[in-house]
Amino acid sequence: MERYTGAFEEAVDGARQQERHYQLLSALQSLVKELPSSFQQRLSYTTLSDLALALLDGTVFEIVQGLLEIQHLTEKSLYNQRLRLQNEHRVLRQALRQKHQEAQQACRPHNLPVLQAAQQRELEAVEHRIREEQRAMDQKIVLELDRKVADQQSTLEKAGVAGFYVTTNPQQPFCTPGADAADEPVGAHQEAAAEGPPGGEDSLVTRWGLCQLPAARHG
Repeated sequence: MERYTGAFEEAVDGARQQERHYQLLSALQSLVKELPSSFQQRLSYTTLSDLALALLDGTVFEIVQGLLEIQHLTEKSLYNQRLRLQNEHRVLRQALRQKHQEAQQACRPHNLPVLQAAQQRELEAVEHRIREEQRAMDQKIVLELDRKVADQQSTLEKAGVAGFYVTTNPQQPFCTPGADAADEPVGAHQEAAAEGPPGGEDSLVTRWGLCQLPAARHG
């Protein structure tokens, strides 16, 4: 009798697992439909089914949550670093303007053109320095975020999550955990670093959705 009871319970558990797998697969298929058709073609039924299987026991949800926490801490740190640099530049500009105004007020009229020319050269040198420091900071941010993407890829690959492995190939955006990766693949970030942040001063950090797997939305 106990043998039959055990077999029945196993059958029930199997049915529950199958139902849960179907629910996860349906959710993934719904998410894929929101993507451009060119990217939908890369996510086969087999890949989505394997991904749904990996999500069954809840371990992947915990892994993704941990990755999200690390990601958010990294984003906050990088954002604060850039904000501090912007504040330093603001103070530098204000001090330079004050210095120039005081010098002009103390300058004799016939020497003013020479002084203004020298001040213009100094201003241009300071602005060049500011641009270079901002560019260096943006490159640092992009490279650090790329490293985090690689860490996430490696972690999810080791966890057996289908479709994840370390890559910087911009033609394989779905190998990253980010739902936004289709718009900003990893390889593109490194190229964009030299151009500064697109769309706003803090956009490199705030637009970087590294880990938006369906697992992250698990209640």
